[in-house]
Amino acid sequence: MVSKRFATGGMLAWAALTVGLVAAAARAADLADLGGRPLGDGEAFRPVSADRLAAAAARLREALGPLDRLLTRSPSGADWRAYLDWPALTAQAAARSAADPATLRRLQKLLDAEENGLEMPEFAAVRRAVIAYAEAADAATDPGAQAVYAQRLEKLAAAVAAGAATGTPEPLDPVGPLLARLEESGQAPATVARVRSAVNRPNLFLDVDESLLATAVNRPVDETAPINDVVLGTRIRGSGRTTGLVLLDFVPALERAVVDLHLDATNHSDTRGSQGPVTVHTLGTTKIDARKRILIDDQRVMALPVEAHADTDARTAGIGVSKRFGKRLIRKIATRKIAEMRPQAEAVSAAKASARARQQFEEQTASAIAQASRDYQARFRQPLIERGWYPELLHMSTTDSRLSVTARKAISDQIGAFSAPPAVDSDAVLAARVHETLVNNAAEITLGGRTITQQFVEDQIKKNNGTLPEALGNDPDQQPWSITFAKRRPVELDAGDDRVKVTVRGSRFTSGEREFSAMDIWAAYRIEPAPGGVRLVRDGDVQIYPPGFVPGGGEKLTVQETSLRRILQKRFNKVFKEVVDVEPLRLPGDLERAGPLPMEQLVARKDGWVALGWRRRDPVIHDTVGEVILSEAVVPSAAAALAMIVE
Repeated sequence: MVSKRFATGGMLAWAALTVGLVAAAARAADLADLGGRPLGDGEAFRPVSADRLAAAAARLREALGPLDRLLTRSPSGADWRAYLDWPALTAQAAARSAADPATLRRLQKLLDAEENGLEMPEFAAVRRAVIAYAEAADAATDPGAQAVYAQRLEKLAAAVAAGAATGTPEPLDPVGPLLARLEESGQAPATVARVRSAVNRPNLFLDVDESLLATAVNRPVDETAPINDVVLGTRIRGSGRTTGLVLLDFVPALERAVVDLHLDATNHSDTRGSQGPVTVHTLGTTKIDARKRILIDDQRVMALPVEAHADTDARTAGIGVSKRFGKRLIRKIATRKIAEMRPQAEAVSAAKASARARQQFEEQTASAIAQASRDYQARFRQPLIERGWYPELLHMSTTDSRLSVTARKAISDQIGAFSAPPAVDSDAVLAARVHETLVNNAAEITLGGRTITQQFVEDQIKKNNGTLPEALGNDPDQQPWSITFAKRRPVELDAGDDRVKVTVRGSRFTSGEREFSAMDIWAAYRIEPAPGGVRLVRDGDVQIYPPGFVPGGGEKLTVQETSLRRILQKRFNKVFKEVVDVEPLRLPGDLERAGPLPMEQLVARKDGWVALGWRRRDPVIHDTVGEVILSEAVVPSAAAALAMIVE
């Protein structure tokens, strides 16, 4: 049926995830524009009001709600409440303008410790609320708050100037936390807005061509069915054949993605209708046009009622008269009356065809669209919300041939892109433009301070029916491992001109019973063309050094660091392979017939953007008849009803 072959819930949900639109946003400031006026100019330090402190306390109370519910249903909830000093937390949340900065900073340290679980969104939200409350309380009570404000403005100006000079994201690393601290303490709102407009641009663009999604939807229709109907009081019988296409059709829209499922079909009928001695043989042709409109935005997938239209044209193929006498006269009268009644009969038939097409198209798409709506929530929005990954900006729109999504993932102490993305390759049917801040921000939210063990990785892969990569498996020469990721930049993507660098930062490692201190591990790759696609070629060995260590700078590694470096080198040389051939992209569900898609574009720029584009492998031709869309003929023969005319 249609729910399987025509518009599966999975296909529509996937389309909803990959489809979307470039936001019609106001032009953001460039980093270079910020140099025209000193940051903070005309914005002196402002004492924090009691109302601002009360608002910060209210945000903490709001954040405590989800955490309280999580701990209530968790077996370890009581232990967590004891660790977090829950009474002190709730007391500060109720203190409003009487907050104690020292207590808030103590609670902040507890929430910022390297304890597994504190990276969960519920804990992270409370941590951010505590920090914001503490910043406001410090600005209200600390005599040195004005000097701290001046220092922050100075650091912010230096970071912005360095980012503008180099055109790279690295100097901007302090900007997100500095902006967050200024906002939390209620300082320099105009400066914060100016800088945010330059460094908080969307960091993800996805584009999908109509022709790609159409491979999962477009189907031929070919059905022959009996006709047994009454039109204008006359019983007519015969058969009808409906042929045509069901097509995916993008509709231009700026505020959401709009997709039509369009039935374009023609019914040819061959019927006979009798009244008295007269039998009329009629050949009818009815054009059917039905559309089911689907709307996709950042909140939901919904559908509008089917709109259907039909237009019928009929011609008389023959008139039979069963009486022995007066046949010529009866046939003449019948011919005249047929001509007179044809417009009315065609209108009645077209109306019936429209109603039947509307009803059947509605019935046959309803379950698939309902499933797509559920999948959109259960497989897209909810998982992203639970992981803290849901974008702060998610905007969708359509043109007549392309669906696009624009997104920004950057919480209050993070930044997004600061420049426009590369152009989409004109031959790409699927394109993704990703700024390194998207990857780095999401990794920090998920992995910052978290400890991952080999056993955990093995359990998760087994749970998802996957295969454990050799690089992460149990090496007989090494003990089981664990890594505690750094709080800041635990996994970092660094894009440069035609190259990418991946860094893993661990604040603590274990191998069996042995424990080791922090190390940074990184590998750099060149982007090179390869037969039929692209590949990544590693520049030299994987590099492993303590944070801040400068190879060749005269400093020497300790014995423990040398030992850890040797252990990590063996494992991460397998993780970061010397050559990575980018395989063609295999698509899910009904989209599989369009792939696998070879990668056509892989471009990296020093401003942090990576552009990926996939082309169609070769033309897809449907040479088989699709499953019938309409379960019965939608069109009775209109002109056959004209047999009612005479005895």
